[in-house]
Formats: sequence, C-alpha cells, structure tokens
Amino acid sequence: MWTNVYRPLWLLSSVVNSCYSFYWDVTRDWDLSVFSRIFRSKNPHLRPNMLYGRRWVYYWAVGSNLVLRCSWTYKLSAHLRHNHLTVFTITSLEMMRRFQWIFFRVENEWNKMALKPNLQIPIKEIPYLENEKLLESEQHNV
Repeated sequence: MWTNVYRPLWLLSSVVNSCYSFYWDVTRDWDLSVFSRIFRSKNPHLRPNMLYGRRWVYYWAVGSNLVLRCSWTYKLSAHLRHNHLTVFTITSLEMMRRFQWIFFRVENEWNKMALKPNLQIPIKEIPYLENEKLLESEQHNV
C-alpha cells in the first residue's frame, strides 16, 4: 500500500511544496520577479536597486534556493532518519539557505523603504490642542 499509493502522493506533495515555497521566496519575499519579467521582455532585470551589485549573485541565490528547497524535502524521507550524517548535512544546508534568504529579504525591505516618501508626520499636521496637552501635561503615569 505504501509504495503504490502513499509514496507517490508523498513525493507529489513534496515536489509541489518545494516548488511553491521556492516561488514564494523569489517572488514575494525577495521580490525578484524573475519569472514574470523574463517572459515579458527581451532584456530582463532583477530589480532597479541591487545592493549586492553583481547580477550573478542574484541568479546564484535563485538557483541555490531551488536546490536547497528540494534537498530539505529529501531530509524528511523516513528512510533517511537513521543516517545521522545525511541528516546533519541536509540540516546544515537548510541553515545556509535560511542565512542566504535573510539577506535578500532584508534587501527587499530596504528597497521598499527607500522608495516610500518620508514617513514622518510634520509637526504642523498635529492638532494644536493635542500638541499643547502633550507638552503641558504633568501627569506622566506609566
């Protein structure tokens, strides 16, 4: 029963999970949008402001993220749980993937913040009475 029904379902769900997680990392978390831009134009670009400078770094991150996502799924196989060296290696690779992921996630957030206008509220927009209440209040109960 396992080899005929459950194993193919498990493999299919693992592949779907890895592919969807990879797609989410690249398009949502990193906002690289490589997939949509490659098919729309002859000259694809990753993003307007690349903090890491070289294009190959981004393509390396996309490719390694795909490979490491699939290797993590391989770790979840029941027959590998007794091989401690394999589990250790794949877990170490997953840690490297997450370490890499955070740099591109932070870069994405940095680019979003840089594109937004100044987020500070000018003093003149604060109503006068509320400003006076804040400045003159002597009851600072915390």
